[in-house]
Amino acid sequence: MNNRSNADPTHESHLPTRRAFLKQATAAAVGTGMAAKLDLSRSAYAAGSDELKLGLVGCGGRGTGAAAQALTADKGTRLVAMGDVFSDRLNLSFNSLREQGEVGKRVDVASTRQFVGFDAYQQVIASGVDIVLLATPPHFRPMQLRAAIDAGKHVFAEKPVAVDPTGVRSVLESTELARKKNLAILSGLNNRYSFRAQELVRRVHEGAIGEIVALHTARYLSGVWVKPRQPGMTEMEYQMRNWYYFTWLSGDFNVEQFVHQLDFMAWLMKDQYPVSCYATGGRQARTGPEYGHIYDHFSSVFEYENGVRLFSTTRHQPGCSPVFTSVAMGTKGQASTSSRNSGITGANPWQPPTRDKETDSHQLEHDAFFAALRKGRIINNGEYMAKSSLMAIMERLSAYTGQTLTWEQAMNSKLDLKPSSYDWNGTPPPAEIAVPGQTKLG
Repeated sequence: MNNRSNADPTHESHLPTRRAFLKQATAAAVGTGMAAKLDLSRSAYAAGSDELKLGLVGCGGRGTGAAAQALTADKGTRLVAMGDVFSDRLNLSFNSLREQGEVGKRVDVASTRQFVGFDAYQQVIASGVDIVLLATPPHFRPMQLRAAIDAGKHVFAEKPVAVDPTGVRSVLESTELARKKNLAILSGLNNRYSFRAQELVRRVHEGAIGEIVALHTARYLSGVWVKPRQPGMTEMEYQMRNWYYFTWLSGDFNVEQFVHQLDFMAWLMKDQYPVSCYATGGRQARTGPEYGHIYDHFSSVFEYENGVRLFSTTRHQPGCSPVFTSVAMGTKGQASTSSRNSGITGANPWQPPTRDKETDSHQLEHDAFFAALRKGRIINNGEYMAKSSLMAIMERLSAYTGQTLTWEQAMNSKLDLKPSSYDWNGTPPPAEIAVPGQTKLG
């Protein structure tokens, strides 16, 4: 496996000049690497010369939050374009952002730059923006990321970045293309930007718990929204409104949500990914047709080349106790994060400070992203966000099929969950509930 160690969670690299960063000047200028880095934070935003224009694609709650966080992170930003498949979602997001005090003053999205439809992302990208914020359902991330990178835009990409191995491979290709073009990719896997998490992981990497011998992570919640079918809805519109419950759109709930915990495990392992996985799962509580065809629980064991095993479990079942924990067990101690207790025990104990509440890590990742840009540097999280997404997809595929899978089988799978077409009368992929022992890998 080609699994690089990522001691630096930002994967930051330098750009040669401010103008090369902002406008992607000629390859010759980029290739020189001789110009001094210019700290844009020391520059005035006169005549918009240092202004960063933002475009939002996907105007749900997470997209609206990402736009607000980007605007908060850098006072030289302005939101100038928005796109969504649904006009009501776009209008709700626009109005919400406009009402957010200082942030709202830099929401400058004329009606001519409010785009609706499956091709809205293309119009946002073409509207003259510098940075594209991608927060549509995960299915669309690979194609939208590639379109943005092809167009020379810097990108914030929400997690996960794919729902199938075909999408993961596309994202890895886009990541490499971004490196060659000196374009930034910030991942929505925000745990890596938490100061407390960074300190805990740093200590683990430096040997505070000795050699890791086992890992465990669990995330038990009650579930999310359901949007009733309305008269006149096509099947495509119904599934798009309820994207969380359809594997082709969300990847299943373990991919859409539990990817955070799996990525944290990957980070603890210095971005060495597992060689195999066996998993189980099913539907016990969310069994009605309104829940599409995703599962409501998964349990898996990931095996690493060095013999370490990760015991992973997640569920969405109402009325059950919530659990939120991640643990690394080592030869000299234990490191853990949970809603009740976090820190390191054993030979080298450590507890995070409790007197001050940390800033939301969603905000911290945007703070880091824009601070790097203003210093003429780029952050590219593309590789780990793709591989951690594949880790979650691998878990789902093992549970769906009932088969033990290797990393290579998952990465090389030809499974591609695209619909027949992207329009309201298009046919979504078959909405079948997976049956272990019968469902094929693809």
